[in-house]
Amino acid sequence: MNKRLLLGAAVLLLASLLLPFGLPHASAQDPLPAIVTFESSLEAIMMSEAESGAATTTLTWLTVGMTGEYSLTLHTYRLDGWETVFDPTTSPLEPRGARVVPVEHPLNFGPPTFLLSIIDSGSRIVDQRVVTIPWAAEAAATEITSFTTSMTTLDAAALSEGSARVDVSWDVSGRPATSQLVFEQVLPDGATSAELPRPNRWIPSMGEGMLAPVSSGETTITLRLSVVDLVNDQVLAEETITLTVTGGTALAVPSGIPPGAEITSPGQYPQAQSAPVVTVPPASSSYSAITSFQVSPMTVNPGSAIRLAWNVQGTGGVIIEQVVPNTAQPTIVVNAQSPQGETTVFLPDIARYSVTYTLWTAPRDAYRTITVNVHCPATFFFGAGDGCPAAGPSQTQASFQPFEGGYMVWRGDTNEIFVHYADGTAGYYLQETFSGLPEAQVDEMPPLDRMVPVTGFGRVWANAPGVRDKLGWAVEPEAGYSVTIQGVATARVPVPEFLFYFTLPDGSVVGTGHGQWRTVG
Repeated sequence: MNKRLLLGAAVLLLASLLLPFGLPHASAQDPLPAIVTFESSLEAIMMSEAESGAATTTLTWLTVGMTGEYSLTLHTYRLDGWETVFDPTTSPLEPRGARVVPVEHPLNFGPPTFLLSIIDSGSRIVDQRVVTIPWAAEAAATEITSFTTSMTTLDAAALSEGSARVDVSWDVSGRPATSQLVFEQVLPDGATSAELPRPNRWIPSMGEGMLAPVSSGETTITLRLSVVDLVNDQVLAEETITLTVTGGTALAVPSGIPPGAEITSPGQYPQAQSAPVVTVPPASSSYSAITSFQVSPMTVNPGSAIRLAWNVQGTGGVIIEQVVPNTAQPTIVVNAQSPQGETTVFLPDIARYSVTYTLWTAPRDAYRTITVNVHCPATFFFGAGDGCPAAGPSQTQASFQPFEGGYMVWRGDTNEIFVHYADGTAGYYLQETFSGLPEAQVDEMPPLDRMVPVTGFGRVWANAPGVRDKLGWAVEPEAGYSVTIQGVATARVPVPEFLFYFTLPDGSVVGTGHGQWRTVG
């Protein structure tokens, strides 16, 4: 009896001592918030409805456990990445809510997709849900309602030298989501692609663009638009355009030269590529044609001066556009009222491969294109590589850490992290994408001969989707070394194989970029 009393007194005394400090209990750490439901009022959508831009859906959601340190974000997937639907700073989403949102075509072969995320104050993703609106069958059969061009003839010499271009417009209805538009030139023994390089494979059902036919030795050129189901390669619809080849094979007469023009010799300019001089018979004041267009020199160093000279017939003057491959838009370098003139322009610094100059008559009813080749001013530090260096090599401090399924490299001068996986794929993380992420924290202990990465490597490893799963545990601690690195100029079509070349601690050289890597030296 006395022992029981003493034990009870001891328990009461311990409780009284701990009471001021608070006893731990199961609810001291609230569970993380979660998304309970995320739904769309639109069960399916035809591709034609999505391309029209007029379709909408009501997205509804329910979350639990949302407090002031958490927020909701809504994204939709378009082209090749997630785009914000509502700015969380100006139009925050409620823990339980509904919003009417437009349903636009994602500009790829996937259906419209929305992503709802719970984000904490450290920008870490706590929970996510995806809603996909599947494609519905089109109501009508596939039909090419129009496939047209403003041109009727093509110059034989332009076809031979590869500078011929044909502007086309198209409109397709009833197209299934698994189909692609294919533009070809019909040849006597088959067909070949007439498409110019482009960064994205999917082509909208209605649009306009340029095709690039080549010489076939025939008196006509036939261009064909086909709608092809990529699942079974079935041709669902096709239409053709036929243009007459003019000018023989002697000189490159630009489009827009009227019948009966007398062709004479081009002007004499050293190392100049030019259109032939054409004597144009009297024409109406609304007609315009290119008499000559000359560019010199034809091979230059980056930043060099280029001489442009032109002579056109008609009114309205000229426009000359400069295009560096794999850049966004042409740059107008000449906009002159005079039908005849010359000027000097300078190559942009980013041009490392070529620059194209296109002379347009002001009404844009005739044009001529000439390409200038750019001499690559530098070499790669390790030998031959694909492309031209953007600049000379540089040395900086770096860190390297091997993992079970690859390795990580940190670049000291830019604080970027490269992740190279054993299967040849790669990731690339800028400082702003990982600096605010939390340190790596894992629930399980690594094996005795393995470890958890720390600092920037750890933040990327623990928080970037898929990185930990593919890399596995670190097998050695992070170690510093001096890296030699060199960037690759990208202003080329097709783009070079890699964006960077750099050394590893063992002296080997790797190329990395565009989601891939490999050892090159």
